[in-house]
Amino acid sequence: MNKSICSDDMFSFLWRFTVNSVLVWSVLGLYLHINYHQPSSPTVLTMPSWVPFWPVFTIPYLAMLWVTWLLPLAIRNVGRFFACWVGMFVAYAIVVTLFVTFPTTLLRPPIPTDGWCVGLYRGLAATDPPNNVMPCAHGIGPMVAAWFTVYDRPTWRWPLVGMLVLGLSSVALVWQHRPIDIVLGTVIAAIGIAAGEALNRRNRFKRLDETAA
Repeated sequence: MNKSICSDDMFSFLWRFTVNSVLVWSVLGLYLHINYHQPSSPTVLTMPSWVPFWPVFTIPYLAMLWVTWLLPLAIRNVGRFFACWVGMFVAYAIVVTLFVTFPTTLLRPPIPTDGWCVGLYRGLAATDPPNNVMPCAHGIGPMVAAWFTVYDRPTWRWPLVGMLVLGLSSVALVWQHRPIDIVLGTVIAAIGIAAGEALNRRNRFKRLDETAA
């Protein structure tokens, strides 16, 4: 195998890893800062009575964080990767603005005392207060990343759809966000995707014009 090709691939991977890590961890840090420094009287929300509380879904809930961080690295096309990055940036900017403008908190159920996943849920409850509830930001990264990854890796389509169904369901089932908050987060993710797609089309047309010239 050509050594220069291997070197270019490694550089591309490290570049994508660095660029996406800066965005993801900066957003997470900002989210936690807002979460821990809410005003004294946020709007108190309640979970609909028909939503069950299943702490075992803490596992897919936490896995969604890894998806946001690592899934974009599977996007090999530089233009699509940058479009994904911009899509997440735009969506997160909207969400953070809403968190600051409309602070919210959610009443949590009592923490269970038994069950094999109780420790994991206790850790989640201890580190992530139930604030920044509306809209739900947790699914934005996975949704935007999945959208652009499928262009590059079409065979991943249905596994990624399954991941999103399980992951987004887990957000409500561990009582971190209400279903309506997840819907609002999905709308914002769609706005981010539209922004990324617009950028990708503009860059693609620009490259075509340069080639024709």
